[in-house]
Amino acid sequence: MGGGERPGNLAERNTLELDMWMRTTTGLALAVGLLSLALYALPAAADVPPGGGGTSGGLNLNLDEMAAALALPVLTGAQGPNTIKDTPGDVIIRTPSAINLLTITNGKSHPVLLRVDVISGDPTGPGGGDTWQSDSFDCFLTGRETTTALVVRSGAGSNIFMECSTPLGLVNDNKFVAAKAANGIFWAAAADPVTGKTISEDVLFGDAVVVDVQRGMALSFGAIPFQAGHGFNNGNKVYSFDGEEYAKWPGAVVTNFIAPNGTASTPRAELILFTLDGTTGNPTAPRVSVAGLAYNDDEVAFDFQHEFDCFDVVSLADMSANFTQPFLGSLSGHLQLVPQQVGTLGHDVHDATYGDGNNSRRRPVHGWLVQSVDPGAPIVMPGQPTALPAPPGQPNTINHAQGVFSAWGRPLSQGRAALVPFLQDLDPRLDAGPF
Repeated sequence: MGGGERPGNLAERNTLELDMWMRTTTGLALAVGLLSLALYALPAAADVPPGGGGTSGGLNLNLDEMAAALALPVLTGAQGPNTIKDTPGDVIIRTPSAINLLTITNGKSHPVLLRVDVISGDPTGPGGGDTWQSDSFDCFLTGRETTTALVVRSGAGSNIFMECSTPLGLVNDNKFVAAKAANGIFWAAAADPVTGKTISEDVLFGDAVVVDVQRGMALSFGAIPFQAGHGFNNGNKVYSFDGEEYAKWPGAVVTNFIAPNGTASTPRAELILFTLDGTTGNPTAPRVSVAGLAYNDDEVAFDFQHEFDCFDVVSLADMSANFTQPFLGSLSGHLQLVPQQVGTLGHDVHDATYGDGNNSRRRPVHGWLVQSVDPGAPIVMPGQPTALPAPPGQPNTINHAQGVFSAWGRPLSQGRAALVPFLQDLDPRLDAGPF
């Protein structure tokens, strides 16, 4: 064979290479199989996004991440007056004519149980009220499942219809709840579907659509997400916003706005504000006090103060006349709200549990901005947004279309610093009843 390879050696080498290839292929297949099993056993990438989870949660909640619990508004309309500050209530959805579509998604590949509390924010009145009362139920979601709660007005409260699943996902476990809340907060926390205990996994995201069927107006906004903290979750329905069990509330919330023009009632601008600091079912609601600072577009500032019990819908113009364009001096501006100490003696039963006996507490606040424009109402007035004259042939006032309502909303933005308790008070926490 000259300098060539002998047939026996070539055959032996080919056999050896084939054997090595088979071993390598088998090993690779086994490795891939084991890796697949490992990946299946682990949460999917979306299960615990960056900045979330039980071991890496931040001190302050993050509006851009999925969460271990969500707060969504219940707005069927006609929120009553705030008797503390003598404000009239909702000026956008003024009649009980709205339906709500509250959508929540389980972002992980494994099932999760939603522990839901529908907390009433309707103010007390001459005939009694249901402020800070809660209706609770559970909703099982399979992996990657999305559910929508339909909320419709029913008398002084609302009816909730929500599609839920069963562990095998073969049939539905649809929920019907006659809730006390006509307006308030829909709170949903992720829990283990076997034990029912709340868990430190940032797997939920959601949003709300509110449709005023009488006026033909709709708006939508995202949920306020509460991520898992970096510590231990004891699994009960006392939700501690201490950075350990759940992320802390922000030390300030902010938003910009289009100012009411002052010559008509629109563009309307109002805030939906809430706290989750206290025990549901108590005869008195937790009181919140905020200091406000607002600026026009030239950084000219004014201050204001506002108080409410647990939940409030308040027009900016009712908080201060300075929010209207004639006083603000511009088409738009921005505001910030900072929680302040509020006295608890005599009208707040929560201080004994959550305070240090000082009869004062700094309660957190968050919420949403809502704006609307009525048919034919001015949107842009002469000289706005600049003092330049209108181009030839262009009107110096722009009106909304006749016969059409428009509305929009969004969560309040927030500062990076977390809320600091007052003196020796405990961090905010929501006690939503028994396990």
